[in-house]
Amino acid sequence: MQQTGDQLQSEAPRPRTTSVLALLAAAALIFSYLVSYALTNALVAANLMQRWAPGHDPRPRRMLIGFVALLMLIMAIGATARWISKRQLARIDEMEEEERGEA
Repeated sequence: MQQTGDQLQSEAPRPRTTSVLALLAAAALIFSYLVSYALTNALVAANLMQRWAPGHDPRPRRMLIGFVALLMLIMAIGATARWISKRQLARIDEMEEEERGEA
């Protein structure tokens, strides 16, 4: 017996919310680390940025700010996508109600 693409898709397990959030947080952490540490070290090595005074390393603070900013950006994109999806579904429901009223 053959299965169609729709049947295969419906049987696939949905991703868990916690794993998706953990992956997004990990991605934000990796990007904030790369910008705050790797990019800063490269700029200092190329003499495009001055070395900071001993004991006043700005990189951890930059990493924290970058991490929080990326998480907020991801949340804003998610909220916008959810809002747009809700609007589109409401429009589809209105169209369905209009078709039922005409029939």
